[in-house]
Amino acid sequence: MGNFFPGLQTLSEREQKNDEAQELPATGMLNDALQQDRQTFRQLLQAGIAEVLARGGAIDLESNEEFPRLIPVLCSYFTKEELAQLIGQEMAARFFALYRMEMLQNLFLESELRKVLHALNEAGITVILMKGPVLAHTLYERPQLRTYHDFDMLIHPRDLSRAHDLLVGMGYTFYEEFRANVINEKRTGYNYILKHGDSWLEVLVELHTAPHADEDDTVFDLQSWWANAQPVTVLGEQTLTLSAEDHLLYLCWHYRFHSFTRLLWLYDLAILVRGCGPTLDWQALLRQAKRLRLATTLYYCLAWCRDLFAADIPAWVFASLCPPALARFVVERIALSDLISALATVEGKSRRIVAHRAMVDSTAALLYAGLRTLFPSPAAMGQRYMEHSRLPLRLFFVYYLIHPWLTLLKAMQYLLPLLRQGKQ
Repeated sequence: MGNFFPGLQTLSEREQKNDEAQELPATGMLNDALQQDRQTFRQLLQAGIAEVLARGGAIDLESNEEFPRLIPVLCSYFTKEELAQLIGQEMAARFFALYRMEMLQNLFLESELRKVLHALNEAGITVILMKGPVLAHTLYERPQLRTYHDFDMLIHPRDLSRAHDLLVGMGYTFYEEFRANVINEKRTGYNYILKHGDSWLEVLVELHTAPHADEDDTVFDLQSWWANAQPVTVLGEQTLTLSAEDHLLYLCWHYRFHSFTRLLWLYDLAILVRGCGPTLDWQALLRQAKRLRLATTLYYCLAWCRDLFAADIPAWVFASLCPPALARFVVERIALSDLISALATVEGKSRRIVAHRAMVDSTAALLYAGLRTLFPSPAAMGQRYMEHSRLPLRLFFVYYLIHPWLTLLKAMQYLLPLLRQGKQ
């Protein structure tokens, strides 16, 4: 295959380097972190895939939320033979086929990311690059281990109009991710897409003036984010990234916001803690977490990094973050009593949703979380029910008559099996 992106490795060149890297596990010359990661990934693969297949179940990697985005890491840390032993030859072959596709897509995305960053710099528009792309190029040992499907950028509201014109001028099209965005008074996200008629590859750019709103009304200190942002070079272009403390807390919040869906997002946290832990200002991080009522969220995300990936975190951090007793009971005894299974399996989704709701910093907040589950914000209601509805958006309130009953019914379906298992 020729090199369609000047200055970048061809796909075959990158595959060759990855094949060379895969020889490492067979040599026995592994460092402690990689050994720990491989051991944890074996457990996750066993629970999430091998046991499902052994019971005669099926895993659809097109719709599975837990594993596909982690495939580049798994295919780099295990040989084809090792994966075949863990999850069977057919599933291992599908993993490596998706791995090749991810690498091809990332070659394309790297080229486009460089163009977008260069254009923003030329226009004097400052952005903070977040999540996948900046983690890949600053913290992962090799960028191709952390593939991504979009570019998340924080931008000053004053620059939003100019950034819109710039992206449209580059061929991007603005689109509404959700129909209900037009009635969302707290809107902070703006989406753009670049499509080529002769290719299935596409580029998504998400401009954020702030993190999107959640049901807990979390409000990050954007002024502090911008003041503490750090300059980095990504693909030869200068940009900014969040400070380690701000990024870590934001990623914990984001992982919980999506009900702990993707294992890759947990691994991002482990990689960040390993890379920045020795220089992290833990005191500042704890103060910020408590102010934002994210202490319990931070506690569990750090605990999983420690317990699953042997991340080195001071013991006093956990003592300072200790969640309320009722929240601990719900999370540890009911929702996530079997952590590996809950994080790695499709069946664990209901448990993760319960844990998401219960990870609050006080008993009063737990009661409030229950009320917000029954009566979400108008924006959340619109996204949930109006996307495919023929009703005018202004009539979203009609669903407030239906949603509480549907939620209670689902809660019964979720909680009764969990409570029975908890008693066993």
